[in-house]
Amino acid sequence: MSLRYDHPTPKGQDTENEGGSLSRQASTVSSPDGSESRAANRSKANIRVSLACVQCRSKHVKCDATLPACNRCQQEDKPCYYAKSRRGIRDPKKRSLISDKPPAALAGPVFSSAKASSATTPIQPNDLPGGWSLDAKPRVYVSPTTEDELLLNLFYNHFHSSHPCLPPKRYFTVHVESDPDSYHFLRAVIKYCGSLYTSQVSSDELREAAFSAACSSVPFTVQSVQGLLILSIAAFGEMKFEHHLGWANRAIRMAVELGMNRKTFADSMSDPVIAESYRRTWWCLTFQSSLRSMNGIESTLPIGDVEYDVDLPCEEWEYDSGIIPQPVSQSQFETRAGLGHADFSSMAYLIEICRIQTELVLPYNDAPEDKKAELFERADARICDWLRRVPRWKMDLIDPDGVVDVVLFHAVALAHVNRLRLRQSKPRSGLNLREYFPLGPATGPDRKAQMIKGFGWNSHPIDIQAANGFCDLFRYPFPTRNLRPVMGPAIIRVALAYLDACVFLGLDSPVFRERINRLIQILTVHGEMWPLSRKIADEVKLVAKEYLTPRTGQSWGPGVSASEAWAAVTSSLLNDTTIIAQDFGFQPVQDINPIEGWTVSETWPNLINAYQT
Repeated sequence: MSLRYDHPTPKGQDTENEGGSLSRQASTVSSPDGSESRAANRSKANIRVSLACVQCRSKHVKCDATLPACNRCQQEDKPCYYAKSRRGIRDPKKRSLISDKPPAALAGPVFSSAKASSATTPIQPNDLPGGWSLDAKPRVYVSPTTEDELLLNLFYNHFHSSHPCLPPKRYFTVHVESDPDSYHFLRAVIKYCGSLYTSQVSSDELREAAFSAACSSVPFTVQSVQGLLILSIAAFGEMKFEHHLGWANRAIRMAVELGMNRKTFADSMSDPVIAESYRRTWWCLTFQSSLRSMNGIESTLPIGDVEYDVDLPCEEWEYDSGIIPQPVSQSQFETRAGLGHADFSSMAYLIEICRIQTELVLPYNDAPEDKKAELFERADARICDWLRRVPRWKMDLIDPDGVVDVVLFHAVALAHVNRLRLRQSKPRSGLNLREYFPLGPATGPDRKAQMIKGFGWNSHPIDIQAANGFCDLFRYPFPTRNLRPVMGPAIIRVALAYLDACVFLGLDSPVFRERINRLIQILTVHGEMWPLSRKIADEVKLVAKEYLTPRTGQSWGPGVSASEAWAAVTSSLLNDTTIIAQDFGFQPVQDINPIEGWTVSETWPNLINAYQT
């Protein structure tokens, strides 16, 4: 992939209310006392064992999950309460029976160490585990008192949810207070990344401080690995590709020398939350390595060449609450998945789709011609099997409180994008869409554009179906600013599928043109933080302007001329305005505010209906 350096332009606007809602992604308290805890993975609502109370979980004993108090706690005359999963219970009546806070006898200091108890930062509502609250009073957002606190909040509210390798925020703060010198470099990186999401603080000096620290000698610690990893991700979004690759290679090399690629490294930690953070750090390194390879960025130390046996991460709500279950090994995952089990964490599913990408999708374009058809079928079948195996209740992506599963959101998006990569020719890759778009779509055995008419059949090519699957993810109220920087190159694949359909495949329609416009808007909002997305938005917009001209001689329906139909679509692209179709499967969830930056056109639905007539 040809990735060229570009200087970033001014960043976006201030973030919205940083208080957020109580959720898996926002809650950040854990118990760093080093005690082992075990919790069952999230499972379907009708599997009651997933509702084990905190008392039973801490003892590693079976819980009958009776509400409002289990039989064991009643017999032992102990207070019974549940750290409730925001996605585990669909029945509102059952949800209402679960205690939202621990008993008063257990409501002492959250952290047992003397250093932790002296922390000056008060516990805010968004520092509590998912489903807990301090009291029954309405939550009031308190503005950060210092610049450092503001930047830390911005980092955790926006960047961390998509790259959850650091400990939960409150837990992280306690460790920084107890040993500030060990976290000096990592704190500089966090402040720089947080500044990208606000205009209240200039990023220039913070960027220079973080970059200078990364280019010099850093301590040989896990915190340095995490800092280099996070900084390499930010450098990619800012189109500083040489910095990105250098710091990523350095992070991998340091992690391997530390032994983070071995299960025993995390297992040796007495604190289960720190152990989980170390596992997640290693897996985030593998994600980034896989994505670099897919984008054509060569690494001097591909992580695929390193042997590793790190256990899989737990669910996000478990991580945030500090109730870390017994980790699942890779071999256990493969065995249980082969037997049809599906009760795995969202990060486990993300790891699996990245493995499919690395082992099957990446080698496809470079495979000999006589091997391509077989490799294509294997890769596509594995991706489809992955999409089928993710439980339906997880594929909903949004819990009853309106919180999106950010990790699984990216995993599902990656699955659809990989189906597109299999069907798009290798020469048509990179950021310069204007240069390779005229080459046209692939024509090999993977091109199946014939129209299949009949009940129950989708008449569109499979790449259009994959693009639709990607776009449908944005029905959910996912904050666009929280998308990973690497999502920009992924959106190129989706936009290319729709542009090919309109220009080359004879499937031109207002629906596809509107989806192209919608993708441009996503990239534009994301580009407020990341120059890479801003460049991609410009590329897609210029290609759309050049090739999506109004057509003549096309009948759109009674009383609607071709010029009238296309005027609603092309005017938005040519004049940089936004329109949203309301009935082609791209609208936000009911009773949820539309995604930021999107408006609704009152005139568009009639044109869509006219086209479908």
